[in-house]
Amino acid sequence: MKWLSLLTNEWVKIFSRIRTWIFIALPILIILGVVVYDKVANDTEVNENWKQELTQTVEDDKKALAEAKKNDDNEIYIDMLETQIKQNEYAIENDISPNETTTWKFMKEMAPLSSLIGLFVIVVASDIVSSEFSKGTIKMLLIRPYSRWKILLSKFLATLGFAFVMWLVVIVTTWLIGGLAYGFGGIDQTYVVVNETQEVTERTFVEYVFANIGVEFIELTALVAMCFMISTLFMSNSVAIGVAMFTMFAGNTIVMLLASKDWIIYTLFANMDLSTLIDGQNKLIQDLTLPFSISMLAIYTAIMLAITFIVFQKRDVKA
Repeated sequence: MKWLSLLTNEWVKIFSRIRTWIFIALPILIILGVVVYDKVANDTEVNENWKQELTQTVEDDKKALAEAKKNDDNEIYIDMLETQIKQNEYAIENDISPNETTTWKFMKEMAPLSSLIGLFVIVVASDIVSSEFSKGTIKMLLIRPYSRWKILLSKFLATLGFAFVMWLVVIVTTWLIGGLAYGFGGIDQTYVVVNETQEVTERTFVEYVFANIGVEFIELTALVAMCFMISTLFMSNSVAIGVAMFTMFAGNTIVMLLASKDWIIYTLFANMDLSTLIDGQNKLIQDLTLPFSISMLAIYTAIMLAITFIVFQKRDVKA
């Protein structure tokens, strides 16, 4: 297919830039740094006496909980303390050490790296269309024998491919480095979860890791769609990147401030962190469920892509 040459061209553009390789290298360096620090700072005595340490933590949390209830503190803080107490008491009773690390547990602990990947994706996705207008190269693209929607689709798929490649690189690197540092075993290793019905259960780290991989792909698709729309709406790449970053941070801030409102669950940013819903532990917005959030992201993604293609099709490009 000749159209694939468009996609290949966009792919080459992304990976010919130095910043792309910096974006890929930074998470790898962070993963290495975390392992090195853990090995240097690891306290063998604490690992061996984890039950005593955890028992003391439970006692401290119970005191903090009593004080919080007395002072009528934030409900989210109280719920967090109650959950921690239940998890730690269950771990002590069932001999589930929180200090036993394998590559699968390490992968779960490094899951927040997705936020950094999201930041890099914002830069690339916000820049890929707007930079063509800023540099004036959009005219060279449009005179080629391809319809506008094919040109735009190739850019979207290339950006989406970049996001997925970055995420896969982080997954493989985390598994490999974690395995070399802590061992590749632990497939049946469990951790403690307090679900939405306040029942204490066990879940395997492997189960969490693969579930998280799936939801991250969904999140990245929605994020790319949002930034891609912004990149199409603004002709300046610097403005597009700035607007995308501001929108992301402002959206998250608004969700935190208005989490108690019933309508907040229908907003885009309230549903952007699917990983908190894997174990049913979104303490900020308790009414959210994983199927609901995935459905909302699908709707928003479709709307944002529709706006993007309509605007690009109708945009006038001056000679």
